[in-house]
Amino acid sequence: MNKISIDSLPEGKYISEPVYLDEKYILLSPDVEVTSELKTILKKWEYKFVYSNGSPQDTPPATTGTGQAGLGAGDTADPLAGDKPLKEQEKERESLEFFNETVLFMEKFFNTFKEDNALPITRISDKVKEIVTFLKEHRGYLINVKGENDESPDSYLSVHSVKSAILSLAIGEYIKLPPHKLIELGIAALLHELGMLLIPPNIYRSNKKLSDKEKQIIKTHPVISYKALKEAEYPSPIFLAVLEHHEYVNGSGYPRGVAGDKISLYGKIIGVASAYSAATSKREYRDSKDGHSGIMDLLQGKGIKYDENVLRALVYIISVYPMGTYVLLNNGAKGIVVKTNLETPKNPILKLLTDENGTPYNRKPILQTHPEDEIQIARTLSKEEIAEVKALFR
Repeated sequence: MNKISIDSLPEGKYISEPVYLDEKYILLSPDVEVTSELKTILKKWEYKFVYSNGSPQDTPPATTGTGQAGLGAGDTADPLAGDKPLKEQEKERESLEFFNETVLFMEKFFNTFKEDNALPITRISDKVKEIVTFLKEHRGYLINVKGENDESPDSYLSVHSVKSAILSLAIGEYIKLPPHKLIELGIAALLHELGMLLIPPNIYRSNKKLSDKEKQIIKTHPVISYKALKEAEYPSPIFLAVLEHHEYVNGSGYPRGVAGDKISLYGKIIGVASAYSAATSKREYRDSKDGHSGIMDLLQGKGIKYDENVLRALVYIISVYPMGTYVLLNNGAKGIVVKTNLETPKNPILKLLTDENGTPYNRKPILQTHPEDEIQIARTLSKEEIAEVKALFR
């Protein structure tokens, strides 16, 4: 490919073939215009060159298409490992390894900040590019992965930051953000809890009810993150997003109490992703919620706390009944969600585990639910009921 300096990229033009940041990461597709904003961002990220075999054109190609299906399409999940095809097991293994490696990267990045007050933007932007690339082939697996340190209090901030970034990027891809904006969004999501590192751990990791003073201290973390990233000369959309991820669309959030369109799109996306990650993660003072309960909690805040379009994207990505959710049908049978239905999020594809009498299936049948069917999901199973079902297959 031809090596092209950032300064020579023609503003207002389209490049006839994809433009790459490196060997793997596509920066621009042929239907995306070169802008002065993009060139400024690339210089901020300390890039001097991009690569492409294309040539400048005045208009985009007549027909383009990413060919990307929504997240959930073709993704499967099953808690009973013996039932999984080898290819599926390999995808899960790769996703778990990638997730754990990314968490370890964030732990080291956070330690560098605490010890040296350093926030190298090139390192974090390169990591975001890796996540974006990996998501394309491992979407459902990466979104639903359970890391080895998920329940460790010492790793909570790193795990939560990575989960929030994965969900934020999945939402960003769904709403078709261009690649350079995905990088900004991913950086902001990975660093949205940066300020927590400068708050005493005994406060944000407390297993008791916080005092009013302690709550006010916790509420300073977006401002701390904002100041640190601004001082490190990160692009303004990034440090504004971390400032705004606890703002609510009705103006009742913090730290500034801004509302509606005054909250940036990145801030709205990270707010939803972070809230879902937090709800479905175990903390010292409470147990984790299942994916369905986490989604339903967020939907109660639709138009009040959270942006409706961003919430809709999250539901489309992970469904009302996310993969791996154990459910009870209205005829008494029990099953697990193995694939989401993009057209009707309330009607996923199930693998039945027991019949209506509680007898386990040896060959677990697949059930595609439909809105008009007599058999429907009645509710999700409790943790005790899930343990009972699992015990049947040991």
